[in-house]
Amino acid sequence: MARNAVQVFTVAAKGTRDQVRQALVAAAKREHARIMTTEPRPSRFSRQVDGIPGAREEQVKAGGVIRYRYARLDDIVREAFDALFDFSPVLEDVYRRSHTLYVNGAPARNLADWDGSDEVIIMNGVPYARKIEAGTMKMRVPGTDRVYEQAAQVLVRRFGNRASITFTYRGLIGGTTAVGRAYNKPGLRYPALVIRPRR
Repeated sequence: MARNAVQVFTVAAKGTRDQVRQALVAAAKREHARIMTTEPRPSRFSRQVDGIPGAREEQVKAGGVIRYRYARLDDIVREAFDALFDFSPVLEDVYRRSHTLYVNGAPARNLADWDGSDEVIIMNGVPYARKIEAGTMKMRVPGTDRVYEQAAQVLVRRFGNRASITFTYRGLIGGTTAVGRAYNKPGLRYPALVIRPRR
């Protein structure tokens, strides 16, 4: 192949690679913008370009990969608290106010510090939370048992395609509840909802 022909081919190939890369960047940004404005809107996202976390879309190579991960648990967590409040015994206000959100292993008011990948937990650490869940409280009236189990069933029906929602028992994280009293005892486990984003 003549030298001039090689130069023309090299320039054309480079132009094609740049065009492919630019088209990939444009498509990724367009779809990302659509997702960020479609309900339910993600509260946050992370971006990975050719395996590099946080890199800009423009850094992608021709034939590379731009990957976004969206966090959409905020509305699920709000619904979880609403369900727990609704199922909680009406006459037991301390219990109703002690449903606590845990993010990254610490009590939290919201998901602002959630990294979008780890599980979030809602738990109630009052000493009699297990009795309420099991329905063995002396104040036994209709609707005072299975609070977390019932809430999990409601949430799974509504959000099961978006998140893994599990009713379980967990050891109290940090040893305090929303009302600020320490109840943590070794080996004691409390009713909990564990919510994980679906991959």
